[in-house]
Amino acid sequence: MNAEKLQGYHKHIADTYDKRSGTHDRSEWHRKTALKLVEEMPPCVSESVLDIGTGTGSIAFHAATIVGPHGKVIGVDLSKGMLAQANAKLAETGLQNIEFILGDMEHLKLSDNSIDNMYCASAFFCTLDPLATLQHWYSILNSGGSLAFHALPETSYFWVSIARDVLSDYGFSYRLNTPTGTIEKTRSLLKEAGFKRIEIREEKNGYYVPWEQAKESWISIDDFAPGQHPHPVSNVPPDVMILCQNEYLARIEKLDTDKGVWNDVTMHYVYAYK
Repeated sequence: MNAEKLQGYHKHIADTYDKRSGTHDRSEWHRKTALKLVEEMPPCVSESVLDIGTGTGSIAFHAATIVGPHGKVIGVDLSKGMLAQANAKLAETGLQNIEFILGDMEHLKLSDNSIDNMYCASAFFCTLDPLATLQHWYSILNSGGSLAFHALPETSYFWVSIARDVLSDYGFSYRLNTPTGTIEKTRSLLKEAGFKRIEIREEKNGYYVPWEQAKESWISIDDFAPGQHPHPVSNVPPDVMILCQNEYLARIEKLDTDKGVWNDVTMHYVYAYK
């Protein structure tokens, strides 16, 4: 991907999360799932921590209390809005062992063998090249260093999985969540990147979406489309889009119940070492 297209993709991601920055801390689910990565693979006192896609800093602040004043925590994000929220919180804490920086998770400006622990909560799906990203992270980790991140299976979020199937039937690719679509795929990526002692734990979850809301969920050119650029529907002709949307509605209508449409939000908690 050339520099202009990459800049366009980064703007798409940053704009999306800038809009969410003011309300991000209201999501108890995001905070809980993020902190679980640290709780299940905690850093040690005085170690260094990199929080990738830090958002408003949930992992960074928690990790800072664990590594202590002789440790170091770096939070990196593409969203200036998220980082503004994180830095405002940092100013209130008085902590001296955290730094928040603007950056791209796929091209981090950090030295090789410089970080002891890496965390990436609900952000890995934004990578355009998952394997190259894991290889990059591997190079930054110290020997014996750890990586913990969330991975989403192909079945997560019906508006993604069903839209992907429909678009595929018409010859168009929608790749969101496919690189980590199964535990086996994720494990294979990590092994190819050089990681060892890989553990992947599946946590099933979900909720019902009311039909009136579900039928409005069809993907459009204006929707968030992480992990793929140009947007997956940018080259779909208008007449084909109508056919795809109709097929999408027909498929989700078959899933409707008296409670609504079930939305699978299964998540994989992934842990590995260098």
